[in-house]
Amino acid sequence: MYIAIIGDIINSRKIKEREKAQNKLKTILEEVNKEFKDIIASNLTITLGDEFQGLLLPKKEIFLIIDIIEKSFKPYALRFGIGYGEISTYINKEISIGADGPAYWRAREAILEVHDNHQYSVRKTGFLSSSKENDQLFNNMLALTDFIKSKWSKTQLEIYEYLLNERIYSEDFEQKKLAEKINMNPSAFQKRLKSSGLKLYLKSKSNLGEILEITGGKNE
Repeated sequence: MYIAIIGDIINSRKIKEREKAQNKLKTILEEVNKEFKDIIASNLTITLGDEFQGLLLPKKEIFLIIDIIEKSFKPYALRFGIGYGEISTYINKEISIGADGPAYWRAREAILEVHDNHQYSVRKTGFLSSSKENDQLFNNMLALTDFIKSKWSKTQLEIYEYLLNERIYSEDFEQKKLAEKINMNPSAFQKRLKSSGLKLYLKSKSNLGEILEITGGKNE
């Protein structure tokens, strides 16, 4: 069982420096492939100018990887389709071109559904597997976390991005130490953190990753 990820640049035709954006995405994917090589079955690869795909093992870091890519690609925006299932063809570790199977079919269906039902550009991520119950749970939680993120202020985004840079992807972190590192008054930090829903975001995303890993482990 694998996790297929398909991503594409939102409104890519409206980007003035399109080649620059594509080169930036290529660099980000190369860095992610290197950092997470142990759980990437087939490297995240640009397949068209505005689209990429890759194949991963069902591990809890899936949503961390997606958030790192999304954050690193700013100011450009991405949408993602995640498919869980089998791969029925040969898997090339170096490049994600040519492989096929239910995991990729579902990722394609998921990203098309996000494209058609993006809820005023708030929803960015879709999920599809063979289980309707799991799909409903995952898509509801992903819509919720996308909504939470869309409401963050600049300062709240900075807190979130700092945590991502440190690869902290859990609601359990030392608030006082983090406030000091980003030069923020602890009281002001606490207020911004409380109003952001950031801990709920991180808890939800990490829990979804754990569910994927547990489910994938049962199919090994």
